[in-house]
Amino acid sequence: MKENETTMLWRALYGSGRGLIGVHSALRPAPGLGRLVRHRSSFFAYPKCAHAAARWCLRGSEEGLEAYFCAHLLLHRHRTKENAAPVMALWADADGAPIPPEAPEPTAIVETSPGHAHLFWSLRRPVSPRQAEVLNRRLLVAACADRSGWDLSQLLRPPGTRNRKYEEAPTVRLLELDQGMSYHPRELELALPRVDPPPLAPDVRALPRLPSSPTELCRLSRRARSLIECGNSGAGSPYPSRSEADFAVCLAMFGAGYEEAEVWAVMTDPANGISERTLEKGRHAEGYLALTIGKARAIACGRRSA
Repeated sequence: MKENETTMLWRALYGSGRGLIGVHSALRPAPGLGRLVRHRSSFFAYPKCAHAAARWCLRGSEEGLEAYFCAHLLLHRHRTKENAAPVMALWADADGAPIPPEAPEPTAIVETSPGHAHLFWSLRRPVSPRQAEVLNRRLLVAACADRSGWDLSQLLRPPGTRNRKYEEAPTVRLLELDQGMSYHPRELELALPRVDPPPLAPDVRALPRLPSSPTELCRLSRRARSLIECGNSGAGSPYPSRSEADFAVCLAMFGAGYEEAEVWAVMTDPANGISERTLEKGRHAEGYLALTIGKARAIACGRRSA
């Protein structure tokens, strides 16, 4: 039954598309802990192997892992923006806020935990990955959803799996699915509110003045250096989200003995792919990074004193 719910959802999201379903699992060492370990990705041909992909997610969840799927199909076996197939549905992460009556009615609603849900809007024809990102950002505003979940390669939770971010590990539930509810992309283009495009060049003026990013990163593992250079997507998306990748880099740098100023410099250097999420946040960048670095520093200090 759970497997069928997931494949029904995928039919609404992927439609008649052809490509690869990207699925991902990871272990959360403790409820509430943002850091995930034992990351593993797999790819299944759609639609031929959709049921096998659903079973892969459910089996991982039964084994105590977090399980995710990519919001869109992929052209190759790496979950990056460059490998995104034409997009047949849009998505948003609703953190408890009611959907305004003037917003387009979602095709599907998946409750990821009490008060939190993924929203999906099926399209009558595919759009380019770039156009999907633009429409996603406008949908987030219309639906009063989380403003950070608009970009390609997003990982979302399949129905029937457990959300182990919380102590009670609630089951992810498919609350609504209306396969007859779909939208022409042009209809959404005309109806959705306009939003400012993300900055083409990172705006670093809101950040404190820092020393140059250290060029000597040999104390870090090859994986950490790849994350810094390429960012989460460019490194093959080893983490379900960019914020988790940011935290992993900060923790690795403190663990390798780098100073806090050096961590700040790496995380805000536009030449480093890992800076992408921080610099997207504009005037909120300093607060976001201070929180991320503070958590990583506290954990690293605790490990040293243990």
